[in-house]
Amino acid sequence: MAHEHTLRTPERPPSHVAPHPNAVAVSLPSSPACVPTSRQVAAEAMERWGGIPAAVADDALVVVSELVTNAVLHGGGGRAEEVVGLRIEHYGDELVVEVTDGTSEPARLKTAGAAETGGRGLLLVTRLAKDWGVSDKNRTTWARLSTHLQEQAC
Repeated sequence: MAHEHTLRTPERPPSHVAPHPNAVAVSLPSSPACVPTSRQVAAEAMERWGGIPAAVADDALVVVSELVTNAVLHGGGGRAEEVVGLRIEHYGDELVVEVTDGTSEPARLKTAGAAETGGRGLLLVTRLAKDWGVSDKNRTTWARLSTHLQEQAC
C-alpha cells in the first residue's frame, strides 16, 4: 500500500516571460502516447542547445517521463480535450522542466510497497533534481536540474 508524504518544496524558479532561445513549450493530448513524444521533444531541444552533458540529459529525460506520466495518470485527463503542457528551459547552469495538467491536486511524494509496480516517479525526480515543487494552483509540477555533473560517490 502506498503512503503519501507531504513534501515542502521551494517556489518554482522564475521562467523567462520573453521568448527565450533555450526554451521549448508544447501541448500534447493527455494520453499515454504523449510520454514518448514528450521525451523526444526534450531530447531534441537539449541536443539543439548543446553543452548539456549526456548524463544530465539522460536524467532530464527520466524527469520528463515521470512528470508527464503523472500528469496523464493523475491530471484530470480522460476527456478528449485534456492536454498536458511541457516546458523545458536551459539557462545558466540549470534545466527547468515544467509539466502542467488539468487538476488542482498537487503532486505528492509516495512510498510504494515492495510489491507495488508504481508510485516511485516523484522519488526518482527527488533523487535526480536539485529541487522540485508545484505551482500555478497545483496545476504545474516543476523540477530544476543542474547541468554540472555531480561527483560520483565512492
